Amino acid sequence: MPEMSLAGPRYKYPVSNAELNRRLDAVQNVIRSKGLDCAIAQTTSTIFDSVIRYMVDKPCHGYGTTLIIPAEGKMTMINHGFDNDDMPVAADLRNVEKLITKPYCQPFCCTDGLNGKVVAEQLKKSGYKKVGLILKQLITADTLDGIRDNIPDASFLDISREFSYIKAIKSEEEIGLIKLCVRAHEHLMKMVPALIRPGRMEYEVLADLEKVSRYMQCDYIGNIAVGSAAKGGGSNFFQNFSANRRIEMGDAVTVMIEVSGPGGIFGELARTFCLGEPDKDFAALYDLAKQAQSLVAEHAKPGITGAQLNEVFDQFVTSHGLPVNGRFVGHSQGYDMMEAPAICPTEDMELRENMFFAIHPELMRAPHFTIACDNYLITKNGAERVTTTPQEMTILEF
Repeated sequence: MPEMSLAGPRYKYPVSNAELNRRLDAVQNVIRSKGLDCAIAQTTSTIFDSVIRYMVDKPCHGYGTTLIIPAEGKMTMINHGFDNDDMPVAADLRNVEKLITKPYCQPFCCTDGLNGKVVAEQLKKSGYKKVGLILKQLITADTLDGIRDNIPDASFLDISREFSYIKAIKSEEEIGLIKLCVRAHEHLMKMVPALIRPGRMEYEVLADLEKVSRYMQCDYIGNIAVGSAAKGGGSNFFQNFSANRRIEMGDAVTVMIEVSGPGGIFGELARTFCLGEPDKDFAALYDLAKQAQSLVAEHAKPGITGAQLNEVFDQFVTSHGLPVNGRFVGHSQGYDMMEAPAICPTEDMELRENMFFAIHPELMRAPHFTIACDNYLITKNGAERVTTTPQEMTILEF
């Protein structure tokens, strides 16, 4: 890509200027259509970085990054750093005309109100009073309090749903990044049989996968988790702080990989590996999970809501004596590890063509837990599985 020259070899997978301009135009069209002066967005999490990464193609700062997106023109960014009201805007920070850095840090009460005050000052300078909120759950109360305290007559409108539709429908260029993401997950999962053997700890398998994901230029580790159970039984998976069981012969091992691939798009893949034959009841439960996944994928067509898909799942599992969904059966994916729409009872957003989904039914029948988890692209005929990893338990021989 010609934009690679903007930042040299340190910027590995930049999206094009045309793609960033498309995203900004789409968001600004919503801002204008709602009669707003601007919108604000804020992120502190690299696994929920849809707004910052989506708009400027650079990850948010761990201490928080805020964008002011005007109805017309380029954006203002407030970021953590040395106190500077006029920080030079680097060439690779595209569609940003003003960069302000401040030494705020959430655990430091002495910096309470600082970010909100800076945002309010910028809004006042521009005469902005009608403000859109993008993914308001990610915006701190401290920031919103600062705006309200300094601009008492400011009004707010939540435009999260409109933004969610924009970012969930992937462009041709984003689908290219999705392919990199899916291939990365497949390669990582293909390694797992070489990492599992009697005597290894769950966290050792987990650590090996994390290390290789870095070498493969995956951007962020959202969730790599490993869990094992004795006698070929089904186990939940555990992150590093609790992945502390020794794997032995006869065990079954569940591996979950959720990383953002080269370029920042998250995906999700889970599989089970058995050091011997699996428990028969566990194997039967896994077959039901695959059937549930296939059924949900078949119905995942444009126009259906997440709640309606959830009902498809619930009807299937209850017919087999299993409990209804208590969390999420699946969800869209992007720069957020989990983005809307979700497959759950309360989701009234509709699926649209070219959304990128993880469909991952989790089934529990004591003492077993199992999951069928793959990546899908929404098409007019339903969800097309884009993961090529075989959908089967892998029996390991020693």
